[in-house]
Amino acid sequence: KKIVYGRHPMQFIDLFLPSFESTPVAGLSASMSSGDNENNKNPLSENDNNDNNGNRNFHAKNNNNDNNNKRKTPVRGTIFFVHGGAWGAGCPWMYRLIAPAFLSRGFAVAIVGYRTYPDAKCVVRDQVGDIKDAWNALRDELKFLITPIDDGDKEMGWVGNVVMGHSSGAHISLVMIVDMIGEMMASHSSQSNDNNGAAVEKLQGVNGGIDSTTNKDKGSKPASYPWHPDYYIGLSGPYDISHHYDYEAGRGVEQISPMKPICGFTRENFDKASPAKRLLAYLAQFPGHPTDDGNAVALQYLAPKILLTHGIEDGTVPFTATSDAARQLRSCGLEDCHDVYLEKTGHQDVVMHFMLGGMAQELVWEFLFQTCDFQRKSRIQHSRL
Repeated sequence: KKIVYGRHPMQFIDLFLPSFESTPVAGLSASMSSGDNENNKNPLSENDNNDNNGNRNFHAKNNNNDNNNKRKTPVRGTIFFVHGGAWGAGCPWMYRLIAPAFLSRGFAVAIVGYRTYPDAKCVVRDQVGDIKDAWNALRDELKFLITPIDDGDKEMGWVGNVVMGHSSGAHISLVMIVDMIGEMMASHSSQSNDNNGAAVEKLQGVNGGIDSTTNKDKGSKPASYPWHPDYYIGLSGPYDISHHYDYEAGRGVEQISPMKPICGFTRENFDKASPAKRLLAYLAQFPGHPTDDGNAVALQYLAPKILLTHGIEDGTVPFTATSDAARQLRSCGLEDCHDVYLEKTGHQDVVMHFMLGGMAQELVWEFLFQTCDFQRKSRIQHSRL
C-alpha cells in the first residue's frame, strides 16, 4: 500500500502488512482480528482528533466507514524504516527486500520516502520534517488497518514501534527521535515548572509538533501520546556531522557530497544537525545537569531503547561514528543505549543482512526480544563463519 503524505513525489511510504498466516500467534480469534476485543484495544485509535498540532497534513484522507468495516491485521509491532543514500539519493523500492524478514515475524513494515538533496535544502527542516510528517501520516493510516497482538507474552505478543535507519537515514531518524524527546521534555517541564516558560516556549517551537499532553508527576509517560517509538535502531550512521565532514575530506569527497550543503555549510550548523549535540542543546534549556533528577527521569521514560550497530570494515562511514555517538548519548543520560560492532561487515552489508540473512538481522531479533544479555553497553558481534 502506498501512503502519500506530501505534495512532492518523494513524500510517500511503502507499507507492507503481514498475512494472518505469517503472524505467529496460535488460536487468533475473529474478534481479536477485527480489533473488537476490549482487551486488545488499538492504541492508535486513541486521540483520533489530536491532529491540531501544526503538522503539515497533506496525506490523503481515509473513508472511515469503509476502513472500519475491513478486518484489521493483527501485528506484533511496526517497523518504520528510513533509507540511506548520502542525503541525496535513495528510494523506498530499493529497500523492499528488508520487509519479508519482519513480515514473517508479524511486523507491519513502512519504508519511508523523503525529499533528497537538492529537492531538500535543509536536513533538519526538510528531511527530518518529512519523516516526521510520514510518522504522523502512518499513525493516521494504521489505526484503520492494524490491531496489536497483546497476549502478555513477549515472545508471541506485542513488541512495539521500531524506528530504524541506515547510513544517512540513521542520522535523519535519530535527529527526529531527539526532537521528539526535546519537545516532550519541554512539555513535561512546562507542567512541572511554570517558571521555565520562556525556555519551554522556545523548545516547543523547534519542530512544532507532537501531542504533548503529559501527566504531572515527574517521570510519567505521556498520557495522550500512544503512537510513539519504543525502539530506535541505527545502522552504520554518521551521527556527528562535523566529524564526518573531516572523514569525507580525508577521502576527497567533501565538496561533491550532499552532506555539506544540506547540513548548512558551517561547523555551527553541522553541530545543530548532530543528534547528540542537538540533545545537549535541548537539555541546556533546563536547569541542572542532564543526568540530574527530573531530567534523567524524563529522559529514561521518554526515550526509546536504542541500539546502534556498525560494521567494523565499513569504509564509507567509520565505525567510530557509532562508538562516539553511543558514548555521547549515554553521557546525556540515555542509559538504555547499546552499541554493537559487526565483524567482517561493510557499509552495505548491514542492510543485506536483513535481505538475505546475517548478523545484523540476528542482532535486531536479540535486541527486540531480549534473547541475550544486553547489560553490556558496548560489544563486538563475532562472525560465525
